[in-house]
Amino acid sequence: MRKNSLYLSIIFIITLCLFAFTVVYFQPEIIEKEKIIKTPMLYDVVSVIDGDTIQVEFNNNIENVRLLGIDTPEIASPYSEEECFGQEAKEYLKRLLENKEVYLIPDRQSSDQDKYGRLLRYVFLPDGLFVGAELIKNGYAYNYIYEPFEFMKYFDFLEKEARSGESGLWGECE
Repeated sequence: MRKNSLYLSIIFIITLCLFAFTVVYFQPEIIEKEKIIKTPMLYDVVSVIDGDTIQVEFNNNIENVRLLGIDTPEIASPYSEEECFGQEAKEYLKRLLENKEVYLIPDRQSSDQDKYGRLLRYVFLPDGLFVGAELIKNGYAYNYIYEPFEFMKYFDFLEKEARSGESGLWGECE
C-alpha cells in the first residue's frame, strides 16, 4: 500500500513538472500567436495605383492590395481605357491614404487573393474610417459582388444612398 502511494506520488510530481515545463516553454509562442491574430498591424501605404488598389509595405515587401468589396471606374492604362470618374476615384483615395498607415483586415467569407495575386482586404485608417465604405458612400465606387463577403449588404445600402443622392459618379456619369 505504501509502495503504491509512493509510486503514485512520484508519477504525480513528474506529471506536474512536465505540465509546468510545457506551460513555461510554450506560453510565449501561444501569446505571440494570439497577438498576431487578435491585434491588427498597421501597414505603410506606399502608393495608390487606382481607385481600388494600393501598395503597402508588408513583411519587408511591397504588396498590392485590392480593396475588398468595391470597384471603381478604370483609369487610363495599357490594359483599359479611362472611364468616367476613374481619375477622381484615384485622387480621392490618394487624399485618404497616401503616406499614411492603414489596417488591413481579411474577410472570413472571401478569398485571400484575387486572380492577379493581389491581397483582398478591408482597409481602415487608425481613426476607424472604413475606406471602402467611404468610397461607396461618396460615389467614387460601386459595391462589387464577385463572391459573398461580410459587408455586402452594408455596401449595397451605401451604394443605393449614393445613387439616390446622385453623389460622385452617380451625378456625373449616368
